[in-house]
Amino acid sequence: MKVNPTGGVFMRKITVLTADVIGSRKAGLNQDTLTRSLNELAHPALLVPFAVSRGDEVQGIMSGWLSAPQLVRMLRWRCLPHKLRVGIGTGYYDGRLEADPWKLSGPAFFRARKALESIAASKDPATRVVTGEDGLDTLINSVWLLFDTLMSRWTPGQWEAVMTYEQAGTYAAAAKILGVAAQNVQKRCKAAHWQQIRQAEQGLSQAEGLLKSP
Repeated sequence: MKVNPTGGVFMRKITVLTADVIGSRKAGLNQDTLTRSLNELAHPALLVPFAVSRGDEVQGIMSGWLSAPQLVRMLRWRCLPHKLRVGIGTGYYDGRLEADPWKLSGPAFFRARKALESIAASKDPATRVVTGEDGLDTLINSVWLLFDTLMSRWTPGQWEAVMTYEQAGTYAAAAKILGVAAQNVQKRCKAAHWQQIRQAEQGLSQAEGLLKSP
């Protein structure tokens, strides 16, 4: 946090994630079903839970600046089988965070919208970050391009194995939940390059140390 020079108020670092569903009409998107699925998404870094607006747009707020990159992956998982374009913006927020992210505004929200608009033409899952530092944005977006490329190839079984293993903590525990052999879970995670993606996500979560004051 930092002090707002005009009012002496501490301003909170936030990251806004704004996404839209690709081809929502053709995909037969059901807003109520999507909302129920998003309500199950929980993470310590999620300051304001994801909410649906405009029929096919989703928005949520993360604490810090890119402190939990895995939230993008978790969001994609909760929205399956629908595919998403995700815009991410960082900045400070000096007001009270309401439960509905669509009622809030500020630099991070504008940057997230700008990021989303920059990939509006993409027909494939895509992620774009705008921090206000162009050089760093290029670096961060290169990493996310690799994430998107790898995860776009995940089968439903690989998604299920990765997300269940991450939550359960061991292949054996994940296998019990899924009703399959532990070796099967391990093979799916390996095919999905899960260990490499997790390591890269952990590295990306340190990006805040490279950012100045967007």
